Amino acid sequence: MAIPQIVLRKGRARPLWFGHPWVYANAVLRIDGQPAPGDLVSLVDHDGRFIGRGFYSPRSQIPVRLCTRAEEAVDAAFFRRRVQQARAARTRLGLPSASTTAYRLINSEGDDLPGLVVDVYGDAAVAQITTLGMANRRAEIFDALEAELGSQTLFEISPPSYAELEGFAPASRVARGAPRSSVSALEDDIALEVEPLSGQKTGMFIDQRETRARVGTLARGARVLDVYAYAGGFSLAAARGGAAAVTAVDSSARAVARIEAHAAANGVKNKIEAIEADAFRFLETATPRAFDLVVIDPPKFARARKDLEAARKGYERLNALAMQAAAAGAVLVTCSCSQNVDAETFERIVAAGAKQAGREVRVFERRGPAADHLLPPGFTEGQYLKVLFCYVV
Repeated sequence: MAIPQIVLRKGRARPLWFGHPWVYANAVLRIDGQPAPGDLVSLVDHDGRFIGRGFYSPRSQIPVRLCTRAEEAVDAAFFRRRVQQARAARTRLGLPSASTTAYRLINSEGDDLPGLVVDVYGDAAVAQITTLGMANRRAEIFDALEAELGSQTLFEISPPSYAELEGFAPASRVARGAPRSSVSALEDDIALEVEPLSGQKTGMFIDQRETRARVGTLARGARVLDVYAYAGGFSLAAARGGAAAVTAVDSSARAVARIEAHAAANGVKNKIEAIEADAFRFLETATPRAFDLVVIDPPKFARARKDLEAARKGYERLNALAMQAAAAGAVLVTCSCSQNVDAETFERIVAAGAKQAGREVRVFERRGPAADHLLPPGFTEGQYLKVLFCYVV
């Protein structure tokens, strides 16, 4: 059967010719054929020149996400090749290794599999599906992952917000293999117990792996504060790095229990104090200038552009409070995972927070996601994570 075609408006193809993977709704001139939601479609420019193929999502402001630049079938063999390519890239980056068995295998557009993220934790893999095109091809994807990884358990996660938008049923389940609720993995020789079906994202925030390691190198002898600590990744890295003491704060009792379990499993129980508290309330009552290293890694404050002003104010206040808790000469590690807050805006927010706190800061390092989070060049929409390392005067 002929593959339906999406024809772009004149002048709208340039980003796509240069590797951008998304087609926005206002760039579409017409649709030749009658694609159903989730179908494979071909993309052509205004003059009919072939650009690539991707999955059709009429309910989204991004009706096409490209998965190939070739006129090829997108079938079981295609998914097997994509998984092989993704695995080869991570092997070249040294993942997995004897010290790290938690890593990202597939990073959606970065591996030409838009709407699919796969994180590996030891002998398990977690597939997060966010588009109908991928949801309709679960069987082929899972077959490819099983064949390439040989994982004992394959979990599937489909966040309800994405599933509702795309028009498929959300899932949180063991899709293949041995049923279990938690899996064991290593991150830089730190032992982790991950709960894919009940934790955040795929169970851990793998994107911060390299930043956690960097925090560990700055922690020797420091009094450390880790706010929004979740399962204690930054706290564990700091404790293993020689911190004098670590205070880990999270509003979730479940997270606090996991931090304590991780601290005990890694032999640093005496160094980490886990506290169940709201981040803002804790910081508002914290002893001023009491910490030598402060990490704030909050959840996404701006889920949509309409939330940007409220998010800006929240980030400013949070950074101001964190700086008030920082001693002279301290290091502040401040993060934003809000895609709608770009890097320049985030730096201005940190500067405004410093003004509120009556402190001066100097940025000495900028970071993003770990290296296994591959992205096409120029795909700024995928550059969601911003991390600033600041020296606090």
